Amino acid sequence: MGKSQQVLLKNWFSILDHLDEIFLFIGNDTEILHANSAYSRLIGVPRNKVIGRRLSDIEPKARIIEVLESERPVYHDYSYIESVGMDIVGNSFPVYDEEGEKVGAIGIFRPVSLFSADSSLPSPPVWCKKEKAVEGEDPFSRLIGESRELKNVIYIAKKVAQTDTTVLLRGETGVGKEVFAKAIHEASPFSDGPFVALNMASIPETLIESELFGYEAGAFTGAQKGGKPGLIEQAEGGTLFLDEIGEISPILQSKLLRVLQEREVIRVGGTKARSVRFRLIAATNRNLESMVENGKFRPDFYYRISVIPIHLPPLRERASDVLLLAEHFKRQLEERHGRQKAFSPRVLDMIKQYSWPGNVRELQSCIEYMYVLSEGQLLDVQHLPQHIWESVKGNQNAIGECREETPAPSLKKEAPAKANLKEVVEQVEKEMIIKALRESRTKTEAIQRLGMSRKGFYMKLKKYQLTF
Repeated sequence: MGKSQQVLLKNWFSILDHLDEIFLFIGNDTEILHANSAYSRLIGVPRNKVIGRRLSDIEPKARIIEVLESERPVYHDYSYIESVGMDIVGNSFPVYDEEGEKVGAIGIFRPVSLFSADSSLPSPPVWCKKEKAVEGEDPFSRLIGESRELKNVIYIAKKVAQTDTTVLLRGETGVGKEVFAKAIHEASPFSDGPFVALNMASIPETLIESELFGYEAGAFTGAQKGGKPGLIEQAEGGTLFLDEIGEISPILQSKLLRVLQEREVIRVGGTKARSVRFRLIAATNRNLESMVENGKFRPDFYYRISVIPIHLPPLRERASDVLLLAEHFKRQLEERHGRQKAFSPRVLDMIKQYSWPGNVRELQSCIEYMYVLSEGQLLDVQHLPQHIWESVKGNQNAIGECREETPAPSLKKEAPAKANLKEVVEQVEKEMIIKALRESRTKTEAIQRLGMSRKGFYMKLKKYQLTF
């Protein structure tokens, strides 16, 4: 180890205390092993009051505990600290030692300081204040799902909607970014204005500029007489939604940046600046940070559009919402075609097991495929698209083969005649842990079933070499 590395390790905790973000390190039993000075400053709780305590006792719903159990990191993740009433955003990830053994999890996050949870929302700008008809319907209620992951982003979006802040929706293809953008628009002071949407990847680069900025008469061959306002002007007083924002060139990024900073637009072929007032919501499924590093995305434009990044979770992380969405799409088809149909228990089980790489859009297409193909009233496994059926059956066969190779002992099996009491107890204990793990969605649920402490549970996993 070099001298610089030794100095770095020696001053590690001091370095962490210079972070503006909160740093939290917890062990496998959720014991808080370290919290930096920002924890005390921003959370408002002295860190010496929490170090050594279990986070599961202080904040049992903390996202970092989920990360610890699932061993799946989360990035740009919003969550809520119930014990202090604070919204936070940040990254959490599991930590392993040199031998690959999990030793805990780290969270690095900061408060979402748009406004405090108990303060009144800021007044919208004068230029977007309009008398809004009271419809009595929450636009976000149309987003189907009861999962914590979905409620998490809706909670943040509702707050953001009341401001004129630029929003960047991030997520995989098919997660419903435009549907989410419309909900933000309808819940905002801009709702009486238009919602203007453009998929930046759907039209050639040569046409995007005139489509966005408009053009003056005679700007190019074929330009209509009198010119034409662009989508930016058409979004006046409302919301402009630009999907696939990562697909545009740096030159166009520069021109859009000017519009956002100056709040004025110049049409193609013109010199007159026209004042524009609108709310921008951008969306992407690409890694913009990597594009910035590679010089494919302007850093100034990136920081301008990502004031409030909201990550929309993929459907595989919203497993509890899959069947709700499936039923919702089926009801839509029933209303359109006037024929009632029902899912079989077998097909519902397959729908739950599939990973849905195409997300909500793929699920919607699947339900329509099944509905159209089925001649009777029952939607069953034979009506599933073949690739979904094969994927689920393939996974089931793989699991079956693994179980055949290492069969789990039955609790009903009698103990060997020569076994002593300790061996019998250990055998039963191991089997009960295996059973609880198989029947539980998370390790926390398994711990609750068993009535064990978290520390004791992980000690038993290590003792019996159980990896789930």
